[in-house]
Amino acid sequence: MVYNESQALKDTWFIPVFFGLQLIVSAVSLVYGVVEAEESTNIMVLAIVLFVSLLIGWMIVSMKLEIRMDPTALSYKSPPFINSWKKYKWEEVKNIQQIKQRSIWNGGGLGIRYDLKGEWKYLFSTSYVVRVSLKDSSFVWSTRNPNKILDAWEEWRSER
Repeated sequence: MVYNESQALKDTWFIPVFFGLQLIVSAVSLVYGVVEAEESTNIMVLAIVLFVSLLIGWMIVSMKLEIRMDPTALSYKSPPFINSWKKYKWEEVKNIQQIKQRSIWNGGGLGIRYDLKGEWKYLFSTSYVVRVSLKDSSFVWSTRNPNKILDAWEEWRSER
C-alpha cells in the first residue's frame, strides 16, 4: 500500500487570523507613524518592522508537511526546514498509534515543535495526531487520514 499526504499550514484557520492582525497593526502603525513622524528614523523603523513581519508571514505560508508510506519505508519532509526526505525503513519502526487528543490544544500549537520529552511534533492540521515510535526515538504527525496510516502499518506488520 502506498500512502501520500500533504498538509499545508496555510490551509488552517491560523493564517487568516495572523494576516488580519498583521494588517490591522500595520495600518494603525502606518497612520500613527506618518502623522507623528518628524524624523525619518521613525519611518525607517516602521519599514523594517513591516519587512520582517512580511518575511515571517511568507515563512508561515510556505510551511507544510508531506508524508509518504510505501512497502519499503515511511518518509516525511517539512519545507522550509526539512527539505529532503527523512526516510525510516519499516524495520526501524516499533509502533504507530493514533493519539486521542486534539493537536492544537495538547500539542503546543500548530507548526513544528520540540517537546521537553525529546519528541518532535509536526502539527499542520487540527484533525488527528499519530505517534511514530522508532527504536531510539519518536515523533508526532498531524494527519487528516489516521486510518490509512494505521492500515499501511498493519499491512506491513502482517507481511513481516
